[in-house]
Amino acid sequence: MGAQTPGPAVFPLHDEAVLGRDRQDALADDKYICIPEPTISRRHARIRRRGANYFVEDLHSRNGTFVCGERLAAGAWHALRDGDELALASAQLVFHSLMLPPAGTTSTVITRSVDATRFAPVVDTGKAGRGELEKTVHQLHAMAQVSIALGAVTDQATLIEKIMNFIFDLFPQAERAFIMLCEREGDPPRPVAARRRGGAALDPAQVRISHTIVDQVLVRRRAILSVDTLADRHYAAHESIVAQAILSVMCVPLILGDEVLGLIQVDTSSDPHAFLEADLEILSGVCAETAVALKNFQLYSSIKGLLDGFVCASVQAIEERDPVTAGHSFRVAGYAEKLAMALEHADDASLRRAAFTPAQLREIRYAALLHDFGKVGVREHVLRKEKKLHHADMRLLEQRFRYAGACLERHAWRTLAQRQLEGELGTTALRHEVERIEAELEVEGARLDAFLETIVRANEPAISHTEPLAELEAIRGHACHGTGDPAFRLLSDDEFGALNIGKGCLTPDERRQIEAHVADSYSFLILIPWTRELAGVPTIAHGHHEKLDGSGYPMGLRGDEICLQTRILTISDIYDALTARDRPYKEAVPAERALDLIAEECRAGHLDGRLFKVFVDSKGWEARAHA
Repeated sequence: MGAQTPGPAVFPLHDEAVLGRDRQDALADDKYICIPEPTISRRHARIRRRGANYFVEDLHSRNGTFVCGERLAAGAWHALRDGDELALASAQLVFHSLMLPPAGTTSTVITRSVDATRFAPVVDTGKAGRGELEKTVHQLHAMAQVSIALGAVTDQATLIEKIMNFIFDLFPQAERAFIMLCEREGDPPRPVAARRRGGAALDPAQVRISHTIVDQVLVRRRAILSVDTLADRHYAAHESIVAQAILSVMCVPLILGDEVLGLIQVDTSSDPHAFLEADLEILSGVCAETAVALKNFQLYSSIKGLLDGFVCASVQAIEERDPVTAGHSFRVAGYAEKLAMALEHADDASLRRAAFTPAQLREIRYAALLHDFGKVGVREHVLRKEKKLHHADMRLLEQRFRYAGACLERHAWRTLAQRQLEGELGTTALRHEVERIEAELEVEGARLDAFLETIVRANEPAISHTEPLAELEAIRGHACHGTGDPAFRLLSDDEFGALNIGKGCLTPDERRQIEAHVADSYSFLILIPWTRELAGVPTIAHGHHEKLDGSGYPMGLRGDEICLQTRILTISDIYDALTARDRPYKEAVPAERALDLIAEECRAGHLDGRLFKVFVDSKGWEARAHA
């Protein structure tokens, strides 16, 4: 039934009732059935009792009255039989009658069907007692609840649990029920749930099933009702039925369109006539609702799998831009998920109360996978930077040193040649001058080599803050003469600044580019139309570089401004950054040392010490250490 359509309604009938759109003041409440729809005439039709029978008359309505698909002539009376379907324009009704005590008195009800294309019972109460009528009303109410409840199910376990509860509520005489489902279209069904009345669960794999019944239901796509089963020639010879002394059974396929999704069987061993045709119709209605819910769940699962695959593929594509850090986001997601799951066992009561639901755990996982998504916008040479100077810059600097050495030699030998041409030097003096120049060039060459070694040493990034090398200032101030005597420096201001970086290998400008990935991640992620359950993904990912004391970025959040999920992500991110495999700019830190470094961050007020204690106690981080 549609979300905006009212549920099935039961209208008791007495001697006479008018059906129409608006309430009639001249008629008592029990003599008028109001159907407030624009296609219904004000006085549309009338139902009257004559003896033990009921008749319907069309009151010259605009859109007509139909019984079992045939339009009634206006003013003519038509006898109603149990189960007749009435259509008043767009309103669908079903007629049932029941015999009620005292002896011989009859009561009749009209049940309204919400959708003309779907099964809904119309009650003729002519042959049963008051208890039967109450049972029918109860079953109708339960079927309405089935439709409402199953429509909200998003996982198979909950779906099956609800179905089982509804079955035993709808059929008080049922002693056992089981559900078989096909994993994929065309696959044979397998038992997924089995239960006895009272909630006693059975092992689905151990359930004895009549394959004759199953084959008939699935192949012929028809519901089966067998009363006094042991006397039924079709089933009495089957071992599974005889062994369990099944006396009455209903088995209905789960069908949606042309696809058979499985079946539901209900049986009992205490009453050979426990189930009637009306029960089979009700179970068929439940199976129709279940098939829709099951298909919705399958589609939901498919969409969930599609999203998982797309997210993982996107993360892998981004991380392949920097093979050195490949796998980082997946490892962080694993650490974060394990830490979040461990909260329910935390010593801290406030953390136990904050334990996450499965939907929230999935939200944390996505946020962890996508926390570095913004790196797609960082230039590759910055993203892959290994030393304080880029590779090309270092090669250029080495060439400059070679050029400086060549210039020294050129200037010395050219000066000597000029003096020789001018006759200043004799043979002995020339020999002494050559020896002096060679010695000076050797000293200057060694000096340049020492300068270059200092630069190579300074070019290595440090994990923790270090003071810059004092020798760099001397190199920066050293000037050389080039061709035509234009002076040049061995070290530019930009190179000097890069080599003086105290921690890591990024210049202030490059660090701003890297840090911008956090804001870029958020900008990308908020463009995705997340479901309500995943709406927090952009915010959780956005804050993974924030610190509790406000020293983090990009917003400088403090304390409770940083959500618990983000704090979990931050600890996981830092741990993997420290312990990841050796990189060109750093060696991998052992797990114990990494935990010590994070503990220092907690004591400094940067990270959440309570969460870090859970991280250590749960030992989720050991999974990768043993991998």
